[in-house]
Amino acid sequence: MSRHEPHFVSSYFLKMMLSYCLVIVVGLGLVSVFTTSWVTARLTEKEARVDRELVLQVRDYSDDKYRTIQNIFAQLYMPKNYYGNNSIMDYLNPRKEAGQDKKTKREVVSGYLQDICGSNSFISDAFIADYGDREIFFYSNIPGRDNSLDYDFFGQGLPGGAVNNKIRIVTNYIPEYINQNSVNNFEVLSYCIYLFDQNAIRFDKPLGYIVINVRADHFRDAVRTTDGLNGTLFVTDDDGTVLFDSSGGETGKLFNGEPYGITDLDHAESNKDYVINMQSSEKTGYRFINIVNQDVIRQEAGSIRRGLYGVLLACVALALIISFVSARLFSRRINQLVQKMRVMDVGEFSVTTDVKSNDEIGYLEQSFNSMITRLDKHIQTAYVYQLESKTAELKALQAQINPHFLFNTLESIRFNALEHQDPDTAKMIHLLGNLFRWNIQSGDLFVELRQEINYAETFIELQKLRYADAFDFITDVPQKLLTLGVPKFILQPLVENAIKHGQKGVSSGGIITISARLGEEISESEEWRVESGEKESGTLEITVEDNGHGMDEATVRRITERLDQPETEEGDHYSIGLSNVHKRIRILFGEPYGLTIRSEPGVKTSIRILMPARSKEELETYVQSNHRG
Repeated sequence: MSRHEPHFVSSYFLKMMLSYCLVIVVGLGLVSVFTTSWVTARLTEKEARVDRELVLQVRDYSDDKYRTIQNIFAQLYMPKNYYGNNSIMDYLNPRKEAGQDKKTKREVVSGYLQDICGSNSFISDAFIADYGDREIFFYSNIPGRDNSLDYDFFGQGLPGGAVNNKIRIVTNYIPEYINQNSVNNFEVLSYCIYLFDQNAIRFDKPLGYIVINVRADHFRDAVRTTDGLNGTLFVTDDDGTVLFDSSGGETGKLFNGEPYGITDLDHAESNKDYVINMQSSEKTGYRFINIVNQDVIRQEAGSIRRGLYGVLLACVALALIISFVSARLFSRRINQLVQKMRVMDVGEFSVTTDVKSNDEIGYLEQSFNSMITRLDKHIQTAYVYQLESKTAELKALQAQINPHFLFNTLESIRFNALEHQDPDTAKMIHLLGNLFRWNIQSGDLFVELRQEINYAETFIELQKLRYADAFDFITDVPQKLLTLGVPKFILQPLVENAIKHGQKGVSSGGIITISARLGEEISESEEWRVESGEKESGTLEITVEDNGHGMDEATVRRITERLDQPETEEGDHYSIGLSNVHKRIRILFGEPYGLTIRSEPGVKTSIRILMPARSKEELETYVQSNHRG
């Protein structure tokens, strides 16, 4: 067969180039069309969402100020300690004793207006007209602003029709009652209400009225706290009068929606030219409308589209160049590998190729060179592995110890003791065998409380033989708690400490008690508390108590401090077993669970275990749950 370059190599090169071009041009073209459409749609949705949030924020701002003013009006009727348990209305009511002292009345009412203005910066000024003494109480947050002495406050009354106890709002005007020589050059929104005796049944004879003025452009404060305000924000009243216009051109005029395609202000919706968001306030009757020209969105989308097209064209050109170079290199290297394979095809297995890269073709070249070597190595490795595995298995079998051999040995010793009429030794060996069997019987982390108590009882029986029944054992555990789960081996160390230290030197009369109860059954007078100072319902408390020597406060404090410290060979032997139990509970359940020690010298020692009250299966899930991090 000819050793010249095969014809299929050039065909492979052309196919690669055509494939690359088709994938690049079509793929990037579809991506550009989809991306521009997607970007435009997302920008429109984002703008609508942002505008809706902005309108809601301005509405909430307005409603919050309205609620503040409502509270100010309501406080007029509330007795205050610092007003002698009188309300502001008591001072304005000539039939009340508080209203007789004119000087105190003037000080209280003026001070009240100063307080509400000082604590609410959005208020420009406020005044109260007192019909009884025909006196005006006025205070302003604007320096240099005062009321006019020539204005007839009592002849004018409040606008809005009949006298009643409803809040009325007067919009967009410059008050005539402000002194022309003072600051009088901005429009306000006035929140007004007549004032009546708190015991009034009919609302036709007011004692006066109160007016709170707010700058008409105070909505701008809400707009300043927002990001990304596009378009124009309008605030209108019930009649459609523009109270606020963020562009500043329509304030005070009737809202004209025709330029924005709005024919009905109550049903303003987005259209092809404008994105419109509107919200209404049930409290004030105000409408909040944000209008954004679609051209703003189209311009932003167009800018993104032009940038995207430029990037795509650069990517297409670069991809075509890279495709040409890579296709050429790939076809040449494949041809070289084919030539080597043809040589091997005629039986020359010593042929090798030069591996010049770590890509896929380089991997093929490397595989070609090492195929025979790797095959031999694989056979040898598999054989050695099997041999070593058998050897390891044989050693493991030889190293195994059958626990039944130990049990049988202990039983043989026990029977021998019985034959020699030594029942106490036989019983001790029997109990020791049971303890040993329990130690290796299960690898579970948790057991039922019943099983743990049985293990402790077995240990105590063994110790009673050793100490000639110097102590008795009592359990006080409700039946319903015996099936709850507990960590394995948490009672035996506590019982062992009670025997070795609490009952040390006691020849008779000793009592060791194991009791348990639920945390929710503990009364408020219980002295023991976990570090958090509170009890959880669903906690299990297990107490091991002995009536032995007890300990003083210093010893209890020293042992308690050692519970969370690392164990050392020089440590207190009394605290080593306790520390082990305490740390295991803390590791499993975290704080505030663990041990608590209480002792009275010469009376008793009580060690309390606190842990979650759950079944064995639930505890296994509990320690792996999210609360453990």
